[in-house]
Amino acid sequence: MDLEERDFLQYLCMAPDMYRNHLQGLLAVFGTAKAVCEAPESEFDMWIKTGNRWILRFLEYRRRQAPAEAPERLSRLGLLFCAASDPGFPERLLRIPDCPYGLFYKGRLPDATRPCAAVIGARRCSSYGRAQARRAARVLAGCGVQIISGMAAGIDGIAQEEAVSQGGTSFAVLGSGADVCYPEDHRALYQDLQREGGVISELAPGTPPLAAHFPLRNRIISGLSDAVIVIEAREKSGTLITADYALDQGRDVLAMPGRVTDPVSAGCNRLIAQGAGAILSMDDLPAMLGLSGAPLKKKGAPPALVLSEDEKKVFSSLDVMPTGLEELAAKTGLGFGRLGEILLGLQLKGAVEEISKNMYVIS
Repeated sequence: MDLEERDFLQYLCMAPDMYRNHLQGLLAVFGTAKAVCEAPESEFDMWIKTGNRWILRFLEYRRRQAPAEAPERLSRLGLLFCAASDPGFPERLLRIPDCPYGLFYKGRLPDATRPCAAVIGARRCSSYGRAQARRAARVLAGCGVQIISGMAAGIDGIAQEEAVSQGGTSFAVLGSGADVCYPEDHRALYQDLQREGGVISELAPGTPPLAAHFPLRNRIISGLSDAVIVIEAREKSGTLITADYALDQGRDVLAMPGRVTDPVSAGCNRLIAQGAGAILSMDDLPAMLGLSGAPLKKKGAPPALVLSEDEKKVFSSLDVMPTGLEELAAKTGLGFGRLGEILLGLQLKGAVEEISKNMYVIS
């Protein structure tokens, strides 16, 4: 079949270890993706002589697989490809200086007509951070905001799980190939996102989740977003790398303040000191993002909690900070046996979470 320039570009993006800077260098020399694919091997001597091992892997890839075979391979993996020149490519990404040449994805890409916000934070987050990430996701999903994150453990995954459970839309940008679920224990979320949003990567199919990949994907998380919301972050973390990208890209950065003694809040407090917007209530997010009007009713939103009098008594005694059984018994006047029954019922309703032995927070 006759191949077009886009087909050759897709083939190059599928090459193992072909990062954006490599592709940029090849296109600068050869001019087109087609020329890169059809050039004699001798034309790559300047890279080989300088010890660039990636070019040897690329030449091996060219020998093993022809450009015409790429679409079938992509189809077998259940992946779609969108080139930066395609009409459906995210417009927000086109405005960043290091825009990827193409994206691989499962599900779909963000809707350019709807607002997008990244919700990100620490992998090892506090119970307070978990509760606030859920609250932020509920508020944003209710306003029709598309939530962008990295599907990582901690704040990222929690916000995306909550968004999907509320009938919202969320997109994960991975530090691996879009066909590689990482972390593996987020397999259910990985599947849910394909139905209620998408899973996206600029990296070639099958690319493993190496540490060096995550800063690269962070620029795409911020690039897809109108604003970046930081729930919890340590002083030095990947979360702050994303915030830095956001500022460089002209995106708003909002951060949730925390206690000065909490290491997991140090990064957020630092961002606020440097001028980021301080989130004093998750209910303020729509206004801070410039959204107006009533929240949109999202499909699949759970009904309001129906609680008995004892359940109301227990629920109103809880907060986002952990509360123990003894304190709950003192507040409610209920015995431990009855208290245990009520707490179990509240957990089944998704209203309460036991974060450690006999320590509870609202969900």
